Amino acid sequence: MKKLVVFEFAEEIEDFIRQKSLEDLREKNTTILAVQPCAQAFLKRRNIPYLNTTGFIDTESHQRILLKSAEILEPLKEIFNLKDEIGVREGYRDAFLVCLRHYSVLYILWLIEIVNNAIEKIKPAAVAAVKYKYTPDRIDKMPQNERLMGIIVSKFAEGRGIKCDLYNAGNGADRIRMGIKPIAAAILEIIKLLAFHLNIFMLQYRSRGKKLILYSSDSYNLKEIIESFRNAFNNVMSVVLFERPTLENIKRIFTNRKYWSMFSLLPNLKCGNNAEFSESLISIVNQAKDILKNKKLLYYCGVDFGELVSLKLTERMIPFLKELHARTGRLSNLMKRVKPSLIVSQMSRNIFYNMAEIASISDIPSLMISHGSHVPSSNKFENMEWSEHGSGLMNTPYKYLAVQSPWALEYLNERPAHSALLITGPLLFTKVKNGKNKREELRRKILPGCYNSKIILHAGTPKPFQSSRPYVYETIDEYIENINSMISVIEQIENVHLIVRFRPSAYLKTNDFIDLLNKSDCYSVHTEGSFADYLSISDILVSYSSTAIEEALQNRIPVLIYDPQGRYCHIKDAQVLAPSSSPEIYSCYYADSEKNLSWAIRWLLGNHLSKEVPDSIWGKHVFTEEKIVDLTSYFKELFYK
Repeated sequence: MKKLVVFEFAEEIEDFIRQKSLEDLREKNTTILAVQPCAQAFLKRRNIPYLNTTGFIDTESHQRILLKSAEILEPLKEIFNLKDEIGVREGYRDAFLVCLRHYSVLYILWLIEIVNNAIEKIKPAAVAAVKYKYTPDRIDKMPQNERLMGIIVSKFAEGRGIKCDLYNAGNGADRIRMGIKPIAAAILEIIKLLAFHLNIFMLQYRSRGKKLILYSSDSYNLKEIIESFRNAFNNVMSVVLFERPTLENIKRIFTNRKYWSMFSLLPNLKCGNNAEFSESLISIVNQAKDILKNKKLLYYCGVDFGELVSLKLTERMIPFLKELHARTGRLSNLMKRVKPSLIVSQMSRNIFYNMAEIASISDIPSLMISHGSHVPSSNKFENMEWSEHGSGLMNTPYKYLAVQSPWALEYLNERPAHSALLITGPLLFTKVKNGKNKREELRRKILPGCYNSKIILHAGTPKPFQSSRPYVYETIDEYIENINSMISVIEQIENVHLIVRFRPSAYLKTNDFIDLLNKSDCYSVHTEGSFADYLSISDILVSYSSTAIEEALQNRIPVLIYDPQGRYCHIKDAQVLAPSSSPEIYSCYYADSEKNLSWAIRWLLGNHLSKEVPDSIWGKHVFTEEKIVDLTSYFKELFYK
């Protein structure tokens, strides 16, 4: 009897083995589908055959997921009309829709899509999984502890009359969901509230006679922009909202009189008219649940997942938005007491969206500098995802928007923003400043064994199913598969070394990632050091969809977009590289299969890297100097005494 066993996480396999055995996974008629990299690596280390998700996801899968998620969310946009006592409104609506979409609906849709396609292709007589009691994670973060596969597999089995074996979860199910107990959490928030007010009192004292810039965090190179303001004006002091309270940072606030940190102290204890806000919130959430139920929107591939979403809305969405309301009140209090002259952020979601609304209500200038890459769309699916993506980075309530590249300007021509546009050129993008000697030195340091080789740098931004961006980004398995495809090609080409620039995360750890890659001497995985250093030593950048693409182009490093699924090309005028094409030397290229990848790399080595490259090919990606606005000059009036 043909049997399909589905595991999402490694501990599910451990639970299975405890109740059955390792040998049961090696049975001849058993096919194992491992969804997450940790499960795949677990099986691979034990030489147990398995399938990943790439065989059960195609371009049509991405399209179906996008369309279904839009169908679910669209009717909710009209009913969410929640306003607090400060006047903040749109931030709560945005938080509700974004969090519901990314951390609940899309995740569940992906799991259903994968299992459905696996059953359709494999046609098992029986299915099996490990079943956990569903306990929803936080709604505002990528779910890491939800274990949905057993529930979904059992629903498929019931609906299609397939035999189903469900194995009970072990003790690990309780351990992974342990958090801070309510009493301890309340005490912690009281301590944070006291620290918050003490911090404001000290800030008021230290900032006397100074103009303040309040900004979101130091991530994505924003601190360099803020430093330029501090250097340009003697009376400017910066205040960072979210920052870890390390010893170094604590010491810094006492030694640097132009710097202050709030150390992420925005307590979520009740603030303002909490009872009225809560009553309205609960009413809206219940209305949303009724709409979703009555229209049977939470139904996909024959699976009803309404209970899962309803529970997450009740147990996680309502507390999250109450916390956001409280933190918004604290932030408003901070801004009233310290009266910043300028607000700056590199994102606009949740509290950072509300920060811009507070600034608008208080008539404080605010500036958005997006940390992402933004490009025009070529079809409705790209448009759907990039529009949603841009609502947190480009189409925001911030008064001013920094436009860092001509591609971003084309994006805004398609989707006009309400903000005033400032053509700034690259601000948060990585800048390569090293000369020829420094480049040679870095090559010897980073790649001592092959510094004379041609260096291809791979830098991607894969998205897990728990926080996906369908169509315009790779899934994790697509990302790993594409790199393995590159390894297979590059090990056949002499004097070429592949650097895989890898960012470890909760959903893809370094050891799992390395174990899932093909073994070869033609590549190396790098997690440490400055991305600017790696970019500076590279001859070519390869990616699918990432800010790294524009960073390379702005630093005059050619880009090869590798899309073996033939789904998406990030830079629209990229030269197609294939034996049937007649490419010209340009800045950006595109390969849509492993076969064409081999031809493309050889063509790049023999042409772009071996012949004279005209300066004109880079003009599409950068603004001329005469178009660029200097931020410190533009906002100087704010900082005059």
